[in-house]
Amino acid sequence: MFPGVALGVTLLVVLATATGAAGAAVALDEQEAQEAQPETAVAKEGAQPAENAPAEDTPAEQAPQPDAITAEEPKLGDVADGSRADHIHILDLRDETGSLIRPDDPIALPFSTRQTCQECHDYEMVGGGWHFNATDPDVGPGRRGEPWVLFDPVSATQVPLSHRDWPGAARPEEFGLSPFLFTERFGRHLPGGGVSEEESDEPLDIYLRWMVSGKAEVNCLGCHDHEAGHDQAEYDRQVRQQNYRWAAAATSAFTTVTGSAKAMPDNYDIYAGGAPDLRDAAPPTVEYDASRFNRRGKVLFDVPRRAPEERCYFCHSSVTIDEAREERWEADLDVHMAAGLTCVDCHRNGLDHLITRGYDWEAGDRNDASVASFSCAGCHIRDQESQVPGSGGMGAPYPAHRGLPVVHFEKLACTACHSGPWPSDTAQRVKLSRTHALGTHGVKKGDDVAPYILSPVLIRDEDGKIAPHRMIWPAYWGFMRGEEIEPAPMEDVRAVAVSAVLADEPEGGPNVERVQAGSWPLFSEAQVARILGDLAGLFPEKGTPVYVGGGKVFSSDGGSLTADDDHPAAQPYSWAFAHDVRPAEQSLGIRGCDDCHALGAPFSFATVTAPVPFDFAKGATLSMTSLQDMDAVYPRVFAFTFLFRPLVKFTIIICSVIMLLVVLLYALRGLEVVLVTWSGGDS
Repeated sequence: MFPGVALGVTLLVVLATATGAAGAAVALDEQEAQEAQPETAVAKEGAQPAENAPAEDTPAEQAPQPDAITAEEPKLGDVADGSRADHIHILDLRDETGSLIRPDDPIALPFSTRQTCQECHDYEMVGGGWHFNATDPDVGPGRRGEPWVLFDPVSATQVPLSHRDWPGAARPEEFGLSPFLFTERFGRHLPGGGVSEEESDEPLDIYLRWMVSGKAEVNCLGCHDHEAGHDQAEYDRQVRQQNYRWAAAATSAFTTVTGSAKAMPDNYDIYAGGAPDLRDAAPPTVEYDASRFNRRGKVLFDVPRRAPEERCYFCHSSVTIDEAREERWEADLDVHMAAGLTCVDCHRNGLDHLITRGYDWEAGDRNDASVASFSCAGCHIRDQESQVPGSGGMGAPYPAHRGLPVVHFEKLACTACHSGPWPSDTAQRVKLSRTHALGTHGVKKGDDVAPYILSPVLIRDEDGKIAPHRMIWPAYWGFMRGEEIEPAPMEDVRAVAVSAVLADEPEGGPNVERVQAGSWPLFSEAQVARILGDLAGLFPEKGTPVYVGGGKVFSSDGGSLTADDDHPAAQPYSWAFAHDVRPAEQSLGIRGCDDCHALGAPFSFATVTAPVPFDFAKGATLSMTSLQDMDAVYPRVFAFTFLFRPLVKFTIIICSVIMLLVVLLYALRGLEVVLVTWSGGDS
């Protein structure tokens, strides 16, 4: 009886609500099926898998529910409660599909920083930070900064590149670098995200490579991992193998990544695993240290909020190439570092990761007055109009600058006197992390290594004040049509250069040794003419072949070379720098005016010579005065006056003493008259 009643009721319900009930039943079945899946099951792409069970020490009704957090609500890790202590990060590892990772997974995938971190942090907001947003057209370029440098020793090529609108820097796409190829070339010092996650406007073959390599997500560990076993140099090795999705995980101390996505075919499926048709090639695989997983399958990350300075140094180190330079153990730290500050004390940021860069007009660029206090003046100079004292931050001393004419503050940046190596008669070569791959495995450690960057060059910054800069001259082969120069394909240029310069040179020859050491070969005039002729034969429709380098544009006219000294394509690119900061006792001017104003003082009269790979011609040589847009006569006349200033000062002192004695004599006579008058005329 009861089964019949139940069946009748069920039929009535179905007839009354056929469509709605059927849809609800299907949804319920799907929900139950999803909840019944094991934790290690691969989730559908884009879906957020639910935890099977709450943590052992968390009541079921208080278990975290990431899916319940909407886009408009702040996430757990993005809301501070006021504590200055670092939070402990014991996390579930998740792969790029959002699935949980366990050490005994049959096919292990690398953990994804996006999926692992976004449970508590707004990944998209972080990805809009200064380190990641270079390709965002809605972000202002800010002050010119260090470019990426495309260089090739064989063809004597070096080109400053940037996705930002910095005058003088070429766009990567002008030299055939799509987002994928740009990541492969410069990913060693890229923080992931931004260009490394783009795949728009890529040709089909490159798009297929993205599918194999994966995207290089924002590498949170690159800045925040404080674990002793973190190996950022491994990131470089992984990127060169096109292991983009594996690179961040490979730097951690609890993973080992082997194999190469670059060796895999375009149709390789990372989820199937193995590559049976490629016997000599190993696909990328990841192995996890099972001892790092606790009994709940979570892993401890040592990731403090304040990035350690060692992480900053990987991308922001520099070394001056000087025969008399000190060994590392002899060199002093930046004065701020010596005082106990770290990089992030001045270069701060919030959740948006818009790191303060510290230049004087940054507050105006960002329309944010709060960042003004993180410039040199904002920290050291008193704001007389503010009701609350703003100087002296972090114990910064107030520089009185006694006796220094005010005009210096109108014409000079603080860094002109306090930053970088002491200027010499000629600008010196410098090697930088990003341009010379410092810190990576197998880096060439010689001094004569391309690209060639000169420093310090004391020229005007974008606000008109003189500041120390680094300078690089573009050098590349191209085709001129009218006044425009189109770069030649580097692969073709390299092949032609090898044929013209290195093919017939014996092993161990000077040019072979130079190229193997990472420096440019030295071309003869005949070799340059041959390369230009070969390029004309390969690309007859492109225009007149030229070589841009040394501040000039060289072209061939009947086998002899001519040079254009004024073409804008050959002009140098420069960017200001601030570190290392010297203490006051080592600043320019500490010994008097002659530090800058004497005849021959490097501040005004040092020279900068553009490098050029020729044994028959030299690059342009410029003086500081010409680079500072100053008349060549005035600085010399002004400096000449300093020869007589001691005599003038001595004369002024003697004249002042004489005048003082005369005034004193007349004062005494006047006093005598007053006394006589008061005494009634008696002497």
